[in-house]
Amino acid sequence: MQIEVSFKQMEQSDALRDYAAEKLEKVLKPLSEPVNAQAILQVEKYRHIAKITVHANGIIIKGKEETNDMYSSIDLVVDKLDRQVKKYKEKIVRHGTREAVREFRASHTVLPEMASQLSGPEIKKQKEIILKPITVDEAIMQMELLNKNFLLFNNSQTNQLNVIYVRDDGHFGLIEPQIQE
Repeated sequence: MQIEVSFKQMEQSDALRDYAAEKLEKVLKPLSEPVNAQAILQVEKYRHIAKITVHANGIIIKGKEETNDMYSSIDLVVDKLDRQVKKYKEKIVRHGTREAVREFRASHTVLPEMASQLSGPEIKKQKEIILKPITVDEAIMQMELLNKNFLLFNNSQTNQLNVIYVRDDGHFGLIEPQIQE
């Protein structure tokens, strides 16, 4: 397990670093290796903000809390992560384990010759992600853990890229590509 604690707009403190690392180790213990956690502790005026991102065996768990005390912020965000880890582990136990079949790399970019033809906003950020095969249920869980409205994922049953999203009525929608011949 690798835990990295960094400080933003505040002085580094070994006591805070050790406190955050100790709390995270306890919460992340049930997750399958490899587990990487990054905690960012920052102060903006009177707000003490703790942001934590965890990468563990193909899942990403994020949490952010802010209070007027850094120790309280750490406690609250770790409690939030603890609930998410327990929810994830319960679903894994209910649905069984999964095997990795293959990974997809997904990225997006705009070719320079096409960029001049586009009107409107330009793409400012490019992101590359590795998609391990997961089921639709695991994709829904991952989307909820990330608190997102949609998720691109590698469907382990079809070995194709799919998109799961939250519909306006609160239910989920699934986009599956169909290859036209």
